[in-house]
Amino acid sequence: MQENVIARLRSSQPSLSPALLRIGEYVLKDPSVVVNQTITEVADGAGASEASVLRFCRDIGFTSFQRFKLALGIELSSGRAKEVRTPSGDIVEDALSEVITALTRTGDLLDRSQLSSAAKHIVKATSIDLYGVAGSASVARYAHYSFTRLGLISRVLDDPHLAIMSAVGLGPKQVAIAISESGSTKETINAIVAAKATGAFTIAITSHIRSPIVAHANAVLASASSDTPIMRGFFLRTAGQYLILDLLTSMIAKTSKQAGISMQATAEATIDKSY
Repeated sequence: MQENVIARLRSSQPSLSPALLRIGEYVLKDPSVVVNQTITEVADGAGASEASVLRFCRDIGFTSFQRFKLALGIELSSGRAKEVRTPSGDIVEDALSEVITALTRTGDLLDRSQLSSAAKHIVKATSIDLYGVAGSASVARYAHYSFTRLGLISRVLDDPHLAIMSAVGLGPKQVAIAISESGSTKETINAIVAAKATGAFTIAITSHIRSPIVAHANAVLASASSDTPIMRGFFLRTAGQYLILDLLTSMIAKTSKQAGISMQATAEATIDKSY
């Protein structure tokens, strides 16, 4: 699997300490320069110590500065590290550009083996709990719609009390999916913690791979989002989550004969609802 250093770094930024965040921002500003620098040069450029640079590398998953630079160099040479586009001033063009970037970065972040594992557990589950509040609740409702088309039994639990009440009643044959862009929503984390304690297979869909919710998930499906905090809860911040759900739906439809039959049946059941 490719390292996807840039996407991993962007996803880790919210959980970095101020010193490590400065290093991350320095790397993202011009990775083509960093890949040719020594650890001392990176430390000086970021206004940090060499020890902090080493800690930064370990925090984003590399055992040494040299391994980090090697992975970054490979990514740059492959052309997968895209430059940040300068806004044009056209609201439509800039919004489309941000969404495309979020979807591309989601593809970079997604662990294919975890996506496959999540799909296999979902299709075998007797029922699926979907947890999410605010903007994530809308994504949960979309998941419910998608799973219903596949003939799967699911329920959206966007009330924190109902979510945890349902979670404590799950078991090994059931799946709980917690959706949280920040990965730090207390109500959603409480529900997934309770679900995991019952033996249910837990899935987290989040934009931050080092957030608290990750520790309680059997499978983590990472999505990228807009870098603009004011857009939280809007489509620019949830586009990657919708993509993940579509990928899960497509994977299940292709591998489960029953799901394919259900999709046809549900389509036929609603065919006369349009003029």
